[in-house]
Amino acid sequence: MNSKQKLTLTIGIILIIAVLGYWYSQGAELFTKTQVLVDKTTELDRMLGVENKQYVDKFVFGLDYAGAISLAIAVISGILIYLFKNKRKETL
Repeated sequence: MNSKQKLTLTIGIILIIAVLGYWYSQGAELFTKTQVLVDKTTELDRMLGVENKQYVDKFVFGLDYAGAISLAIAVISGILIYLFKNKRKETL
């Protein structure tokens, strides 16, 4: 494995770890969400036994996107590693 291949492999692994780290820091959700259910119940509503929950627009990064991005990085890194290989001529 030459230096370009090692660099490509290292960058690919770092990018995949970064994507999965970001996914984990966002709550490690299985599926991507565009809306989140938020409890907006006041103290008076709680005393009366009323619940007030509303959906709020918020993007939550899911494993479906993180997996697709990681797979794309792995494929691109694999192609680049293949393209950067040394071609040695055999002399007979």
